[in-house]
Amino acid sequence: MKLCCIILSAALVAGASIALSQTTEPGATRPSDRIALLIAQLDDPNFSVREQAEKKLTDMGPSIEPELRDAQRGNLSDEARARIEVLLARFQDAMALHASVTMHYTDAPLMKVLDDFARQAGGNLGIDDPSVVKFAAGRVATINLDNADFWQAMRAVKDASGLSPWIGQSGLTLAPPEGRGIMPVDFSNKHARSSGGLFIVPKRGMEQQNIDYDTDQTSGGMVLLLNVIPEPKLHVIGAINFDWLKDCVDDKGHSLMPPEPNRRFFNPGYMMRGGTRQPLWSLQTNLHEVPGMGSKIARLHGELNLLVQTRSQAVEIDDITHARNGAAQDGPASFTVTGCSKTNMNFQLTLMIRGVTMNDAQFQDFAGSAELVDDKGQVVLRQNYIPRQSPEGVMVVLAFQPTQNTPAKLRWERTLEQKKFSIPFELDDLPLPAVR
Repeated sequence: MKLCCIILSAALVAGASIALSQTTEPGATRPSDRIALLIAQLDDPNFSVREQAEKKLTDMGPSIEPELRDAQRGNLSDEARARIEVLLARFQDAMALHASVTMHYTDAPLMKVLDDFARQAGGNLGIDDPSVVKFAAGRVATINLDNADFWQAMRAVKDASGLSPWIGQSGLTLAPPEGRGIMPVDFSNKHARSSGGLFIVPKRGMEQQNIDYDTDQTSGGMVLLLNVIPEPKLHVIGAINFDWLKDCVDDKGHSLMPPEPNRRFFNPGYMMRGGTRQPLWSLQTNLHEVPGMGSKIARLHGELNLLVQTRSQAVEIDDITHARNGAAQDGPASFTVTGCSKTNMNFQLTLMIRGVTMNDAQFQDFAGSAELVDDKGQVVLRQNYIPRQSPEGVMVVLAFQPTQNTPAKLRWERTLEQKKFSIPFELDDLPLPAVR
C-alpha cells in the first residue's frame, strides 16, 4: 500500500479573531467615488475619521484591492500608506480562504467556463459528473465577472449555464435542472444573504406549543431556523459560540432576544452525513414573544465564531482494490484496509484504524473528509459511514454509490492548522408566524 502525503498551504491569518468581510449583494456595484472619498479620509486630520474610513474600506472586502493599489502610487501621508498596507495584507489573508473569480467569455464552450470557475472557486463542484458533461456538450456560455466573490460568481454561472447548485453528500455541486443532490441552494429566497464566504438562508419561523397533560401547563414559543452553506474554500471544522444571535428587533421596535442563548448551535437533524467538515448546517434559536409584537423581524444581527481549517495534509491510499491487509502509517494512527467489495447497492470499504479513538481530532478529520476516487478521476458519492470502537482500534465501514468505473484510491485530509474567525451577518424584513 502506498501512502501519499501532500501539504496544502494557506496564508496565515493576521489575527485569531479577525472578522471576514461581509460581501456585497449580487448585482450591486461599488461606487468608485465613494471608495476614493474613503481613501482620501485616511489622510484626514481627525483620528476618528481616519479610523472610520479604514473600517468602511475593510467592510467592502478584497474586491477594492485595485483601487487601494492605485492609491499607493499617489502622494499619501505615512499613516495613510501604512493603513492601506494593513488593508491589503488583511485582504490577502482573507483571499487564502475565499474565492475571487474573474472570467470574461463570449459564446465559449460551456465546459471550458465550468472548468475555469471550479479552478478559481477552489472546489470540483461536481463538474466532471457524467450528467454535467452530457448537459454541457455543444452548449456555449457568455459571462463577465471581475473580482466577484464565490456566491456572486455562482449566481452568474447558474444563469449563464442553466445548471443549478445543489448540496449533496460530496458537498456543493452544480447539476442539470433535474438535480442529483439532496437539497437545492435557494437563490430565489429574497431574504438570503452572503457574508464572509457563507450563504445564509432563512428557512422557517414557526410557532411551537407544548402541552403537559399531567399539569395542563403549556410552553413553547417562536423558533427561527436558518441554513448556512460555506463556499468550497472555507473549510469549517467546528463552532465556538452558541450565542450567535446578537440582536433581533421586530417592526414595532420590540426586542425578540431570548433570555438565554440557545445551546444547539449545530442542529444535528439538518447536518449532512459525515464528520467534522460540513457542506451545510442549520442554526436554530427560540425568539422571545412580547405582547403586541409585530408581524416581521425588522433587523436581525448575528455573529458566528467558527474554527476554520487553514492548513491540511492530504493523505491517499492508492490501488484500493488490491490494498487488503496492507497498513499505512499517518502520524500516531495506522490505517489497515481489511476489505474492498462491490455489491449491487454500493462499493464498500472496511478499515481498521489503530492508535486513535473516535473522539480524537485525527479520526474526526478522516470521518469528515474521506472520499473514494475511481479510475477516471471522479469522486464517488459516499452513501453511508459506520464506525465502531473496539479494543483493537476503530473499525470503519464506508459505503459509496456504485459506478461503472473501478475504485482507485481513498483519500482524506488531516488538519494541521486551524484559526478562529468571527463572521457577522444581518437579515431584515423576515415574516414572523402568527402568535396564538
